Amino acid sequence: MRRGRLVAAFAVAAAVLAGCGGAAGGGGSAPTEVGGAFPRTITHGQGTAVIPAAPQRVVVLGMADTQIAAALGTTIVGATTNPSSADGAWPGVSPQIPAEIRTLDSITPNLEALASLRPDLILMTSAQSGFYAAYPRISAIAPTISYQKGMLLDSGADVTRIIGKALGKDAEADALVTRSVEQLTQYKAEHPAVEGTTYTFGQYAAGTTYLVIAQDGPTAQLFDAIGVRQPAGIASLPIWQAGMAQVAPENLGVLDEADVAFIGATDGGAAFAAQPLVADLDLTRAGRLNFLTADEASLLLQPNPATTGAVLELVAPKLEKART
Repeated sequence: MRRGRLVAAFAVAAAVLAGCGGAAGGGGSAPTEVGGAFPRTITHGQGTAVIPAAPQRVVVLGMADTQIAAALGTTIVGATTNPSSADGAWPGVSPQIPAEIRTLDSITPNLEALASLRPDLILMTSAQSGFYAAYPRISAIAPTISYQKGMLLDSGADVTRIIGKALGKDAEADALVTRSVEQLTQYKAEHPAVEGTTYTFGQYAAGTTYLVIAQDGPTAQLFDAIGVRQPAGIASLPIWQAGMAQVAPENLGVLDEADVAFIGATDGGAAFAAQPLVADLDLTRAGRLNFLTADEASLLLQPNPATTGAVLELVAPKLEKART
């Protein structure tokens, strides 16, 4: 079950289980908003939410929703639980929300449980595909904010700003974005040798390798902000779904075009590393093939201004090692 849920967490837009912008702190467009403070109307990718007053009972249905809402000092009364964590906590949430609030299933919507929380705002910009399918019923419970461009396609800055608009915390959201930009700028200035490094990031699950290659996706744009890019041979792979490419076992040699690789795996990478081509990679021999846990892969898949520091802590040592 955990492996299946990891596939869903990693490839939500492709809906593996259901059938499978701007840097983390970069620019991005503001959501449509009409009318001063409150009430306000926000248009997103699945509809329009009319929020009559500053929300006091917020439910968060996705990892990034939880991270950003917590960072903005939101009163959260309900949240999904992380199936990859023993305590159900999502990574990168600060301050961490109490365990008794993380009661909702992150894969399958429980509308009765959701309604029982009496929310006055529901955030699902980064939820699993089942929640997007249930949007008409979820939005009947309370004003609901979904993605803007599409699943896994919104920049971290855009997600932060639309959540800030919905909460009436526009200034706080802008400050969070600004802090993220400063963190990325400072890292790039302090580590000039990292600039020009090439990377690849993906997931090995259920015997399949998925590489996240969308050039305008949040992962690529975070790396771009510190001068790190995908090699042409990987960036030009044919898109399968949701900005991802599937790579067959006989084609895994393409990974050697990158200076460093980040691969999410449920077993510490043992099954992936056992493939003959992987064992022969220069990346493997040089120790530049890095395996990520489910939580680490999720952080890198959905970077946003609330987690910029955590993402840099995750990738920076590996990037710097690749240049030595």
